[in-house]
Amino acid sequence: MASAIPYDPDDFENNNPFAEPEDNAPSPNPPLQYLTPHQHPQYHQQYQQTQTQTQYDQSQAHFQAQGTNGANDGTGNVAESHVDPEQLTDLLTKKELLKLLPERFQKKYLLKITLESIEKNRPTNPIIRFSAEVQGLPRYRQSTYKDIRRTYSEVVKFNQYLTISNLEVFVPVIPLPQTSYPTGGEDETKHLLYLWQEWFDRIARNPILITDEELVYFIESDFGYSVINSKRRSAVASGFMRKTLKQLSVPYDPFLDLAEFRPMVKSSYLLCQKIHKIMEQSQKCDRLLSALVSELSTKLRGLAQFEQVHPGMKNMWEKFSKVAQTQAELTLVQLVTDMVSIGDGVEALANDLFEVKEALTNRHLIMREYLQAQAQTKAKQIHAAKLKSRSSLDPIKVDEAINSLEMSTMAEENLLRQVKRISGEMRFERKEEINFIEKKFHHLLKSFTLNRVDHHRKLLKHLESIRLDVRIIDAKGGLSRLNRDNLTQMKHNLSQSQAEGGDSWSSRTFRSLAVEEAEKEDRIKKRDESIPIKVDAEQAASLLGVATF
Repeated sequence: MASAIPYDPDDFENNNPFAEPEDNAPSPNPPLQYLTPHQHPQYHQQYQQTQTQTQYDQSQAHFQAQGTNGANDGTGNVAESHVDPEQLTDLLTKKELLKLLPERFQKKYLLKITLESIEKNRPTNPIIRFSAEVQGLPRYRQSTYKDIRRTYSEVVKFNQYLTISNLEVFVPVIPLPQTSYPTGGEDETKHLLYLWQEWFDRIARNPILITDEELVYFIESDFGYSVINSKRRSAVASGFMRKTLKQLSVPYDPFLDLAEFRPMVKSSYLLCQKIHKIMEQSQKCDRLLSALVSELSTKLRGLAQFEQVHPGMKNMWEKFSKVAQTQAELTLVQLVTDMVSIGDGVEALANDLFEVKEALTNRHLIMREYLQAQAQTKAKQIHAAKLKSRSSLDPIKVDEAINSLEMSTMAEENLLRQVKRISGEMRFERKEEINFIEKKFHHLLKSFTLNRVDHHRKLLKHLESIRLDVRIIDAKGGLSRLNRDNLTQMKHNLSQSQAEGGDSWSSRTFRSLAVEEAEKEDRIKKRDESIPIKVDAEQAASLLGVATF
């Protein structure tokens, strides 16, 4: 797409200052048909309503069918599928997408990053050790890279570069160096290994990030990596200017799905922040509860020392003291697991949603730059028309007007191309981001629920362990001490409600975290055993041809 007002450089060839003015000289004011609906206020509102309704109908038809990156399988989950560019709206045709986003339609590129370990360094700057396998990507000197070591600060700089240089991508945020688990413990190491592997998988799945030149240096450099292309690009706007531009009205967005996506992301970001704040308040309350229960345990132990009349009561108070102390310890363990599952998880989601929101803001800023460039091109075209309408033409001014108009047109075309590329890629990544957030939040809720159930079952098991000590206080089950002397002798049913097969209070079998993890490992082992072993004919022939004497 060229300028909003076309021009012909041949109009400036007649530079004779003594030439007679032509009768059909262009008017200083351009005709109305050259103005776009954004530039003419009379038709802007009607055009905007028509375009909005058209795009809404197209978006509804598009998302009712199979999505560009996923399809609903009827269960609410979005299944991954191949890209179908024909399902996009007419604003970005298949030909334009192939030209603007060739990475999306290239299937020969493959990058696999495997996290090996997290080496101990400073608590806030651990060392990440991983390996990489490359297939089909240019500029790589090898296909396999082993024992790559990068510090946390180096990965942070690399992530910042990806965010600035790939404005069309929702770059995932790197995990935090520490969790709510005790620092340096086995639980924290396992959790960090899972989070880092998830981040590497998201980077390796993105077709644009794996073709970035900086990723080659990140993988192939020795220990002590620094960003090579740090001065190539800068942020769209930062600091006070960015805050000021964000206060302006959002430019008209022809893509309804992207226009509605940013408010949804912002509300989700604020909701995640609110949940994280509530979890921090809950953590303080749980710590106070643990301290109070521990104090209760101490007082029960003192009460057992003053019990001199009934030996059964003394034994019961001692057992209650131990159970209360166990409950205080379990409460501390529970608040740690709750903060890891919900607190840290929601905080990571909030950081990720913030980056998505800022990426959408960058798109709006570039769209505003494009509208400004379009207005400048229009003004320079009007200025060139005025020069042409004069009776005498100054060759120097004419050359300056032509050069200025050409530069303005080139800048407008570059910005338009950038807006189209960003919009096309973000429409693909919108479905990917929604799918990731849904799966991540489902995983967090599942982990939180199973940890809570496991905590309450442990507490119930300890309470049932002292049930016999309560019952044998007297022949009436210990209830005569509560002024219930009219009861007959009670029979003690001491069967445990918590067993390996399930809960005796319900017909459902409970899912233990340890049992679930063991079943998962068994499924993986059976799947690996069921895969047939492939024998390479050339390798077998070479092995058989080797002399054994």
